[in-house]
Amino acid sequence: MIIAIISLSIATLLTAFGVAEISFPETFLTITDKDWFLEIFPTAWKYNIYIGVSAIIIAALLIIPAWKSDKRFSEKALETLLRLGLGGMFIAASIFKIQDPLAFATLVAQYQFLPEFINNFFALAYPQFEFWFGLALIFSPYTRESALVIFLMFISFIIALSWALFHDLGITCGCFQIEGAQDKNETWTSLIRDLVLIGPNFWLMLRKNKSLIRLWHEK
Repeated sequence: MIIAIISLSIATLLTAFGVAEISFPETFLTITDKDWFLEIFPTAWKYNIYIGVSAIIIAALLIIPAWKSDKRFSEKALETLLRLGLGGMFIAASIFKIQDPLAFATLVAQYQFLPEFINNFFALAYPQFEFWFGLALIFSPYTRESALVIFLMFISFIIALSWALFHDLGITCGCFQIEGAQDKNETWTSLIRDLVLIGPNFWLMLRKNKSLIRLWHEK
């Protein structure tokens, strides 16, 4: 179990670091934007996506020794970490949209994907899905159903971002910030982040329906 705990702990840190490097620069989790790092590697900021993806690949590989050393514990720990991480991410993503639906509706309109009369309804309803199914993934026993809805939301993000790239709209995902059009690179980073996270979410769809409390009480 000690090997599993160490491996999964490092994997968790690397995953958080990797996702931050890919899509959330200038946070305390990143290094490619830090002055001390740029003094050593002046062009490091250009490679934040590659560094982030590499960190996530290493994190995935670290699951192997954890799984081999203690499969049962690793299953429980991995499911717990993913439910907390993905659920928490969707709750965080919903907050600013719920607080400012008009700004979110403006952002959605920039995709030029939905008919205009649907934009306002979408801007009101979609954040509620993010919030409540994020909560459900963490606290409810309906793991599969919650993960399925979140999986469909990831698919919608991927379709929307691919649409934006195809039409050269150069806008952000709108997942964690209210700002609208930025640049094409940010659209790519959002797409890469969602493609990375949809895999673990799919694994949760295959798990049995259990609350986290029941998951850890079962032998």
